[in-house]
Amino acid sequence: MSIHTNKLKINFEIDAIQKDFVFIRFVRTDRKGNWRGAEQLDSLIGEDYQADAVMFQYGKYAYAMFKKKQIEQVGVYNFVSRIKSDDKFNESIVTEVLPKASQHGTADCICEAWLAQILLNSLSSSRSRFAQYHYCNLTGSLLLVPDIKPKDYLDVAKIVINSDYLLNVSIVRYRKEVAVLSELKKTTDEKRRKALQNSLSGPNYIFQESTGSLRRRLPRDGNIDKKLVYVQSGLQNKRASIPFLDFGSVDTFQKSRAGILHSVLNNIKNRLSKYMKVELLSRDPEHIIELKNSLLKNPSQLYVQLDNQPIRIVDRVNSEESVKLISSLKDSLAQYITDSKLITIGKRDKAGSLNFRIIHNALYYEKMGCEDEYLLSTHEFQRQHITVESIVIATDAIVKTIVKELLIKRDIGLKKLSLFDWSKLKSLKNWTFVTCHEEENKFIFMEIMPDGQFEFRELDGTSLFGHQQYQHYVDLIYEKKQDERNLTFEGLIVSEENDINLIFRTDEISLPNLHEIESILQELETDLPENMQSGEILAEVVEEFSQENPKLNSDKLKAFSSQLHKIGKQTLSKSELKSLIAQNLGTKRQGKDANITTEAKSFIDFLLTKYYVRLKFPQDNQSKDDLFDASLNIKYFGETETEAYYFVGDKRNNVKFSFKDACHIRKIVAVNGSKLVFREILPTMDVDFVRTGQSTVIPFPFKYIREYKSLDSGVQKP
Repeated sequence: MSIHTNKLKINFEIDAIQKDFVFIRFVRTDRKGNWRGAEQLDSLIGEDYQADAVMFQYGKYAYAMFKKKQIEQVGVYNFVSRIKSDDKFNESIVTEVLPKASQHGTADCICEAWLAQILLNSLSSSRSRFAQYHYCNLTGSLLLVPDIKPKDYLDVAKIVINSDYLLNVSIVRYRKEVAVLSELKKTTDEKRRKALQNSLSGPNYIFQESTGSLRRRLPRDGNIDKKLVYVQSGLQNKRASIPFLDFGSVDTFQKSRAGILHSVLNNIKNRLSKYMKVELLSRDPEHIIELKNSLLKNPSQLYVQLDNQPIRIVDRVNSEESVKLISSLKDSLAQYITDSKLITIGKRDKAGSLNFRIIHNALYYEKMGCEDEYLLSTHEFQRQHITVESIVIATDAIVKTIVKELLIKRDIGLKKLSLFDWSKLKSLKNWTFVTCHEEENKFIFMEIMPDGQFEFRELDGTSLFGHQQYQHYVDLIYEKKQDERNLTFEGLIVSEENDINLIFRTDEISLPNLHEIESILQELETDLPENMQSGEILAEVVEEFSQENPKLNSDKLKAFSSQLHKIGKQTLSKSELKSLIAQNLGTKRQGKDANITTEAKSFIDFLLTKYYVRLKFPQDNQSKDDLFDASLNIKYFGETETEAYYFVGDKRNNVKFSFKDACHIRKIVAVNGSKLVFREILPTMDVDFVRTGQSTVIPFPFKYIREYKSLDSGVQKP
């Protein structure tokens, strides 16, 4: 099954663009050298110039797009001359440029991704019939507001087409100016004060309800309520975030990042197709690994890992809160151990045990003027900390997370993998995983033998003996990073034959079947057909269903039909019908889970297939594959002799009603004449002990390297 990504294939209709628009380029010649926050561009809006869109992303260039009709009377030359004579642009070179599909050596043009971006920005232009209210988006990119609620901030979707033609939706937080001023008055932290002052000194924005976008506040807006003015500013320690995909309802879908992207693509099709035809790139996976392994969701797996493993709970707080926390910790751990005597409680760590340290948070020790009780792990002492300020009761999820972190540290101490069966790779050779730490001038190597034993070693770039080899790896990475400027280096692997493969994270993401998801959600929220809204007619439908399915529970179906007959000609909504189905055909419980009965499921399916009435979002495996294939399992594709791509999605069983994150595609590059060998180690990402309950997006040994790096190099006293 082909998978679509956010990479665009654009076919520009240059003749149509050139017929309808004029483009003017502005090049800054002053010291600032860039246009971010520049007020000069504001003057392009309104009665004087009436720009249809403005675009600036970085560097000294900015572009404005004007409707050709509005400047035909004065002529382009005179129009450009008028802008040049404007004092605001004294330190700028103002030139008309032509739209081109690609540059091809022509410097005086707007082309490729920048041409697409300025056309995209025009989607937020006011379409008022009154010329004095015309404006365009003066933020340099398209800013859409997916959710307006009565609060002091807006999480705004910033839509950008980058130089690789990737359509990216990121979330940027804008706060009411009065809220930022209020925080500034109360804040004593100098770093935070400076950040707030920088926000207040930047441009002001207002929400434009007519286009659902955020735009720069313009001089013509005059005096407006300060509570309606926003500035770009984050909340301290609270990241702006919107789920990648939420399919709980049409509303939540449209507010998710994937829904916003889908909406933008539809707007391009509906409003810009005259000027550019846009399609999504599709990729065909060549190798798929279904995600199956689970350590944390299978109690028996943890039971094996903790067999005869001593556990030490170290109480460094000694309060009522810590006693309560310890009690819940013991209760949660009990289901995973063979003997309760293996759990001991004390005030000192124990070597050979998994040490759960109960401490205060750093702020407490700072306020009290006490020494912080946080201790790094060592090869001898494996430690994980719980603060009484952040955790009151140790839930099962918390305990699993702590246990898996301690088990990784235990493996490092023993220099032997226990959480992953390395023999699954069926490899008879050693594999080496390498991370680069430029700030410390060193590489860390983890070499894993066929039996799962491993060794760490470090390559110090400042050492006389290691410098040459260190520089060799630096040069390999730097050379490739120069070729792949928009990629993020994440690590490299080395085979026993010295084949070196680099791993890069791209901004390309895989996209589920957004069109079909939205269609299903719209069907769910569509009212019952007019000829199926009364109790009497629905009773007839139930009786028809019962006759076609004689093996189902006839008593339940008769009771259901009888209740509908009592309702008679009274109309029912979809939600009321769903409630009646649940009451009469019911659910069955298996442990903690409630599952729909065969009668209820079959009747809901009957309504869909016979009468095209949809009552529930499909959750069967085939539907999940059809809708979310681009977000499931490990998929590897695009392999050549030296390059390949892959992404890691979620397990099919984990799909509920949302995906928090998009699946970023990663690029593998074989360098220095090496073979492409990464495909052999794809199974190392079918684990759930790196990201709790989720698979890891790069091979799990990189997690071991991070933990090794965080160890205290000295032997610490307990």
